[in-house]
Parts: sequence; structure tokens; C-alpha cells
Amino acid sequence: MWPLHSPMLISLLCFFLTLRLASSSSSSQLPSADVLYWPVTASEPSLLAQISYNSTSLKSDLTSYSPPSAVDAQASELVRIGLFASTVSGSKHWVGIVTSRSSLLGTEDYRPTLRLHVGLSHKDEVYHVTLIPSTSFAASSTLVRPQLELILNEAGPRPHLNQPVVVGPDGKNADQIIEKTFFQKYWWVFLIVAFLAMSGGGEAQ
Repeated sequence: MWPLHSPMLISLLCFFLTLRLASSSSSSQLPSADVLYWPVTASEPSLLAQISYNSTSLKSDLTSYSPPSAVDAQASELVRIGLFASTVSGSKHWVGIVTSRSSLLGTEDYRPTLRLHVGLSHKDEVYHVTLIPSTSFAASSTLVRPQLELILNEAGPRPHLNQPVVVGPDGKNADQIIEKTFFQKYWWVFLIVAFLAMSGGGEAQ
């Protein structure tokens, strides 16, 4: 064994400590989104969930979850679920959905789903959030932690607009397929008939 003051042992300890700090700093640098809970009767929203995510691996983690208590709201109350997303100019604007508080109810086996939409054009930021209620929320009165679903929306194919139309000397489309005449389609039939006629006439002589 190396002595406690061995330079090799100290170097190894420093190396492993550096790796540990690098891994912890990389995990702490993951982007996060604050999903807000905003009853229509309230003047301002409150924090519902804080979610960290990785748009490359499409993995997400529910860092914190603070649902409203039964005393604060009724199950039929309309609430807004959403966030303040960034615009192109750098300002913030509200995006989300309007649903009932019962959408947050469920069981451990059937939980609601928070769906976060991340777009490449939005610098990997969450630009929209939706809440999909559980299939058993009507028979439940329990607020449970939701499932998370991260969706990466990529730009789809764009049509080629304003393309010049190439026409031929006759004014028709150059790519237009010209239909063949009857003789051009069935010339081989006339060739067979002529060959049979000539061969039949030779045998008669």
C-alpha cells in the first residue's frame, strides 16, 4: 500500500475529485422549466412543478411538485396550467391550457401526464405545456405526482414555393408527358400481321 502522504495517492484522489465535480456540475447545468398553476379566479399564478430535462436524451425529472390543497380549491374549479415562454424579442408571454382541478387527480397506477414541448427553434426551451388527465380521475379524489413526457418538435419539410415554371417553345410544360399515338403504342402488332401475311402468301404459291 502507498503511504498516506504518497504523491501518487494524492494525485489519484485529486483526479477522482475532479471527475466527481465535473459530473455534478454537468447535471446541475440541465435546463429546467417552471410549470405554473393559475386559477381563473386568482390574480397571479403559483408554482405547480419544477422540471429539469435533457432535450438530447428526451429524459426529464420532476424536481419539485406543489399541487394545491383541497382547502384551497374545488375539484370543479377552472385553472390554467402553463408557463411563461420566451419570445423572439426576449420577452415572456403566457402559454398553457385551461382545465379543471380534477385533471390533477388520479391514482398511483393511473396518473396524469404533464407533456412538455421542446423546439429546436426555441433554443431547447419549453415553449408549450399540456396536461393529460388520468383515465380514472373521475373516481379519485387524490392529488398524485404526474408523469412526464418530453416531446421534441422538429421542423418539418417545407414546400418549394415561388419556383419558375419552365415551358417549351410551344408554350406547354416542358415536363409534361406527351401521349403516344395509337401506331406508336401498337406498332409491333402491325409488324406481326405483316409478317404473317407475307409468310402465308408464300406458302400458297
